Amino acid sequence: MLCCQKQTKGYLIISNVLFLLVGCGMLIYGMMGTQLKFDDAVLLPINILRMINILGIILIFTSLIGILGAFYRERKAIHILYTTLVIIAFIYQLSIGVIVYEQTAHSSRWLNEIWIESTKAYRIFAQSKFKCCGFTHVLDHSVATDNCQPDHIVNSPQPCYEPMTYYIKVQLTRIYIAIFTLLSVEILALCNVITHMCTINSKRWEVSPGERKYNEQYNASDDTLVHSIQSKTRK
Repeated sequence: MLCCQKQTKGYLIISNVLFLLVGCGMLIYGMMGTQLKFDDAVLLPINILRMINILGIILIFTSLIGILGAFYRERKAIHILYTTLVIIAFIYQLSIGVIVYEQTAHSSRWLNEIWIESTKAYRIFAQSKFKCCGFTHVLDHSVATDNCQPDHIVNSPQPCYEPMTYYIKVQLTRIYIAIFTLLSVEILALCNVITHMCTINSKRWEVSPGERKYNEQYNASDDTLVHSIQSKTRK
């Protein structure tokens, strides 16, 4: 039992350190994306980046509670709180994956809406990156640049619809695959804490050697007393 408890504590620490690294990675990615600190972040949906940001914070907080619970193994309240937070993180991460998948499937529709409502700087960036002009055609809310001349349709490059839609689908596919894959971290953490709680419950029912010796002596004295009473009765 002692060996099992030590292994459970080690698994809890390792899984929660992994949990912490995943949370830090998501938080860094979400913050850098919302602040446009890496290339092409402006093209990604801001709502997805914000949700990843929140998920990173939840994972970091949950992992710290889990590491604390590994050192205070008898505090059942900590493990119940940790289990609740892991389940919440799992559901929230799963919902983000579904949302990203849905936006990937309908990327052409919302990209068209964003293109119409976007700023001039956004369209200039997209036209420069994909060497295109306009969205569905050259005159579709295009911005005049060196590569895009709406007044000269014949010499203008292709519309941005196909290259931009392809790029967004590839990026969002990578995001939802990563999100669904990292759900295994929550499952691992949940399995470890359930195993740990089971070892705590089994420890309560375990009889120590001193208690076992006392019980044997007590039972032996009871048997002796019964035999003596039976002998006196027969006499």
